[in-house]
Amino acid sequence: MTDVAANPLIAARQDSTEWYTGLGLVESVADTVAGIESGSWIDATIGGVSAGLDALGAVLDPLGSLVSWGVAWLLDHVKPLSDALDWLAGDPDQITAFAQTWRNVAANSADVAAEFQAALATEISEWGGASAEAYRSYAATQLQAMDGIGRGAGGVGTLVEAAGLLVALVREMVRDLIADFVSVLAVRLPMWLAEAGLTLGLATPLVVAQVGSLVAKWVARIGKVVTALITSLRRLAPMLSRLGDLIDELSDLVRRLGNRGGTDSATPPVLHSRSGAVSNRQVMDEGLGLPRDRETIERYAELAGVDLRGVNIDVIETPDDIAYLDFMGAIARTDADGVQLGPAAFIDEETLVRTLGHESIHVEQYREGRVTSNTGPLEDEAYASEDRFVEEWRRNTQ
Repeated sequence: MTDVAANPLIAARQDSTEWYTGLGLVESVADTVAGIESGSWIDATIGGVSAGLDALGAVLDPLGSLVSWGVAWLLDHVKPLSDALDWLAGDPDQITAFAQTWRNVAANSADVAAEFQAALATEISEWGGASAEAYRSYAATQLQAMDGIGRGAGGVGTLVEAAGLLVALVREMVRDLIADFVSVLAVRLPMWLAEAGLTLGLATPLVVAQVGSLVAKWVARIGKVVTALITSLRRLAPMLSRLGDLIDELSDLVRRLGNRGGTDSATPPVLHSRSGAVSNRQVMDEGLGLPRDRETIERYAELAGVDLRGVNIDVIETPDDIAYLDFMGAIARTDADGVQLGPAAFIDEETLVRTLGHESIHVEQYREGRVTSNTGPLEDEAYASEDRFVEEWRRNTQ
């Protein structure tokens, strides 16, 4: 067998794991930001971004020399060129401020994440056991989400500045094209007028047509780079929209992970079913228990007499939601939007029946408007109801 270590032709394994690997939303943020920074969205007609934002606010008038020629009749014919330059003007200071605002958000998110990580290192370093592992998993997910928010905000700042720089670059390109036009016109106009026996101050329809043809040629050139700019910005727009959506989703995840069962009076509390001997993570990783699908849920609900008609029921399988449930010591949760069942709810038939019955009581409590921050009596009612659902299930399966 070939000695891998000694053979220079064999490539060594490269670990592709990144800081964000494992949390889909954060991976999406990283991919989107990388796409923005790569510049792949810039149309090849324009090339790379190399201008400064000050080009947006600079007073550029490459056509100004035409006035000194004493050819007032010419200015109307070259107006489409100056219009293109004016259309690309902007406020560089405002763009810089907007980009910096998002970078400030990114920096603040990084500071909060660093403080949270430092607190974890000092406050739970001696904590061990299953609960500690569940909390560390939860905390790691929250840290990743916070990092993702920061990087997403930084990505928005980069995007804003890149778009501004691109417009500035195109404005300089248009200015240079107009300057080229003036140089060409400076040579050709006197020649055309001389052929017609006229001075600079006069023109014939033929000379006007020749000028118009030259202007049209340069308008086409300018139109090409402006179209490339519009194409580039259209490619960039979905990236901005995607980043905004991802930041919203990550912010929602952080809020959800921070929910401790109704400590905020403005937010309806989340009600839970307590966990058993096996964690949601273990059930998921080892493939234990019953099938986690709609058919299984409906079958056992019918056998146990659990009424879940019109109830939105989801089976939780994402790493962050599983970490949340294990941290809360729960196998299911119910909120105003519906019921979410963790993998451990499916560990065996009786556990699933008890969980479905338990959560159905919480659904009733929500529907009747009885849910408050005082969740103790609500949970007592739900636990007390479990036995009757189990008895009904056993009667129907004998």
